[in-house]
Amino acid sequence: MQASNVLYPNHSQSEGFFSNLRKNRSLSFYTGLVSLILIPVYLLLSQLDPRTVMGINTWIKPIKFAVSIWIFLWTMAWFLEQLKDFPVFRDRMEKYFVIALSVELILITLQAGRGVQSHFNNSTILDSIIYGIMGLFIFPMMVVPILMDRKFKLLSSKLDTRILISIRFSLWILAIASIIGFFISQRLAHAVGVLDGGPGLPLVNWSVNGGDIRIAHFVGIHALQVLPLFAFFAIKQSWNILSVKIVSIGYAILVGAVFVNAMFGRPLI
Repeated sequence: MQASNVLYPNHSQSEGFFSNLRKNRSLSFYTGLVSLILIPVYLLLSQLDPRTVMGINTWIKPIKFAVSIWIFLWTMAWFLEQLKDFPVFRDRMEKYFVIALSVELILITLQAGRGVQSHFNNSTILDSIIYGIMGLFIFPMMVVPILMDRKFKLLSSKLDTRILISIRFSLWILAIASIIGFFISQRLAHAVGVLDGGPGLPLVNWSVNGGDIRIAHFVGIHALQVLPLFAFFAIKQSWNILSVKIVSIGYAILVGAVFVNAMFGRPLI
């Protein structure tokens, strides 16, 4: 298969990647677009509002989640677009992703506006309810990737085998990353060996004094982009299936390694 046919094997080459997403997965596309548009809004608010939560500006968390949700929704839109054999399933999955992540971003924005923590916050009944609602909508994320993998296993499309392998690996790694996220929520803290809210790396704010379980969660989630992009590169270079399998297994080991490193209370850098 030509590399140019990989992203959308069943579409005309004249149709661009984003045009296809907008036309075929409009719900995910426009919700992701809203998240993208909100990023400069949050950035402006961070300049106008000096309040801090756990030592950082109250609008930093909404910025990070808006970026993550935008990338996630557009990635999943492309994943789901490949599941043409299962139209009902993919429509339900798309609605789940859009609703769950919209609720997440709305509630994180609400808490940022109130100047309080959005996660691990049981300070008041209202804070507990908000945190509980967020958990309720995100909890299925541990199972949904596995359900999607089962559909990809049965797929009869012309999707290149290297792309298919990368997608299936990334879905399982996403499921593991979601379990790690659940583990963090049960601990009511992401730092190990130090308290949450200490000095952190620029942008991501991962602890530089102790372990930080968010690193494994972050790396695991972004397998969704890294592995398919590598598979696309492998196709362009005419590399075989084994190369994708080795990189996928290596990436899974990386997620495990940064998780273990964090649990020993060691900073990434």
